Order: sequence, then structure tokens, then C-alpha cells
Amino acid sequence: MQQQKFSSEKYLQQNGRKLPIEKCLIADLYYENHGLTICLIIRKQPSGYFSFANFMVDRGCLGIKETIVNCNFPKYEIDNMIEKFSSYGRLEEVSPVYFHNMIYGALDYAADNGFQPCKDFALAQYLLNPDLVDDGIDDIEFGWEGKPFYIQGPFDDGKRILSILKAKVGEGNYHFIAEGDMFDE
Repeated sequence: MQQQKFSSEKYLQQNGRKLPIEKCLIADLYYENHGLTICLIIRKQPSGYFSFANFMVDRGCLGIKETIVNCNFPKYEIDNMIEKFSSYGRLEEVSPVYFHNMIYGALDYAADNGFQPCKDFALAQYLLNPDLVDDGIDDIEFGWEGKPFYIQGPFDDGKRILSILKAKVGEGNYHFIAEGDMFDE
């Protein structure tokens, strides 16, 4: 009988939400970095190793821009990752409820603006628990001055994104920065 090869994807899909949450960390760069927030959830596996999902959250417009998700990491690798992510901004431990409000609030705001999360979110979502979202989701600021605020990233299709914003929220109802200039529409 041949032993099946371990699949981190299958493991996370089957067990991710069942694993106890070890830590929820956020580097909130909303004001310093125009809406970007780094969110890291770490869950402890029965083996003593850890599963994690890191989310690059664009609170201004696009929601979940990037995710990194994996399992079977020893503590020293998790500590190294936390140290690396700290270079983007001070990581603060937050409650699982606040963490989930941030992620699901960003998802909802982006969807209202016509955007879906990055494709890797399909796997990373298995480390989240939507039941932890509460009314505090309404206290987190998204957009800027009541409007979506899009800042073009180096790998964004700016024309497509602006086209979606124009169709979804209407001309004059969003802000954007492209190629170093700020434009209000």
C-alpha cells in the first residue's frame, strides 16, 4: 500500500478552522501607508507546529491584495516571520474578534467597490472563522473621507481598476493616486 503524500492545502481545508488560535497580529499602516494593513493569524497544530495566514489588506479600496498561507512551521520559523513582517510596521497583538472584523470588513468594502480578494484567499480563508465577526466591524475605517481611495501598486492594472470604480461607485465618488500624482474624480 502506497502512502499518500502530505498536502498542506488539504490539511488546511480540513483542519484550519479547528486549530486553536495562537496569535492574531496586525501592523496597521492605514495612516502612514495610505490604507495598507498587514494581518497575520497563527494557529497551533496538535504536533506543536504552526499554521499561518498573512494578509496584505488594502483598506482604501481593493481589500485583500495578497496572502501567504502555509502549515507545519516550527516556532523559530514563525518567530523569524514575525520579525520580518515587523519591518513593515510595529506588529500588535489584537483579539481574534478584531482581527476577523478587519479581514471581513476589508472583504465587504472591496466587494462593494467591485473587487474580489486575491486568488490565494481561497486557501487562506480556512484559517479564518467568520463566526468571530461582530458589530465592531462597523468601527473600522475603510476608504478615505467616505470614498474609496485607490493607490496604484507596481503590479496593478490601474486602468482596469479605475474602470471598475467608475462603473461601480461613479465618477467623482473615489480618489486615486497613479504614477506619483493625486487625482480626485
